[in-house]
Amino acid sequence: MKRKWIGIGIAVAVLIGVVAAPKPQTAVSVATMVLEPRRVEQTVTCNGAIEAGESQGVFAPLSCVISEVIVRVGQQVKAGDVLATVDKDATRQLIENDRELQLLLAAMQEEIRADADGIVVAVKAKAGEILDFTSPCAVIAPRESLQVRVTIREKDLRRLRTDMAVRVSGDGFGQATYEGTLTDIASTATASGNGSVVEGVITLKKGQADETLRIGLTAKAAVITKIVEKGLVVPYEAVLSDEQGDYVYLLKDGCARRTDLRATTQLKEGLLLADTALQGAVVVLQPEKITADGIAVNGEEAK
Repeated sequence: MKRKWIGIGIAVAVLIGVVAAPKPQTAVSVATMVLEPRRVEQTVTCNGAIEAGESQGVFAPLSCVISEVIVRVGQQVKAGDVLATVDKDATRQLIENDRELQLLLAAMQEEIRADADGIVVAVKAKAGEILDFTSPCAVIAPRESLQVRVTIREKDLRRLRTDMAVRVSGDGFGQATYEGTLTDIASTATASGNGSVVEGVITLKKGQADETLRIGLTAKAAVITKIVEKGLVVPYEAVLSDEQGDYVYLLKDGCARRTDLRATTQLKEGLLLADTALQGAVVVLQPEKITADGIAVNGEEAK
């Protein structure tokens, strides 16, 4: 009888041990990426618009009555295109007592023509009115002179200086991106809704101007303030934060291990790490799936 109870006790103990034994941990599947060094540009973004830079007026040789204005503001013209026509009869009556001007009028063509290619940025002549010889018939800006006038936020001023390289893009440019240089930062500021702003001018590199550049189009300028040749960038989707600061989970020996991030710089695409020792580390891109430090994970590199 005693042996019977001993046998039953052993069986119960074995059964309890089986029930109490921890179940094998199921690994969590997560997307991952390898932190590889790459060239990183730190930028300050400013908004602005395309405007004319250098421009030149087209003048009549004497004050005259305009018969018809041919061009309008924003129109592309080539050297020799007619800008306006002159009413020589009305002009002759205007200067009938000035022999010298009459001779000049006789040699003058009835058309006032552009003397260079460019974009008409102003038209001063009006049909039926007198155009004074000191006032331009029209003002033309060479397309190559187009520039970008931007507003710089007060908080960004200390990071900017003239001669910094700039990339310019805009909704009206399609996929085109233009290169330029920050050539001027105004010495005075103006009040804005969220603080003061300062105007800046970006000069575009020669040879880039094409039909997509139109005066008045809005533009976004990314001023390059610093270049890190071998930077490590962690996407924001991989970063978590708590009272201790920012951290990520790294895949080590099949487990997710919390790793705190040292001083970082915020970029558009993620955090630029100060710690280059993480080069080659595998970071978890779905940290919300990690329920505890050290849990088993199956990592699959994101496409």
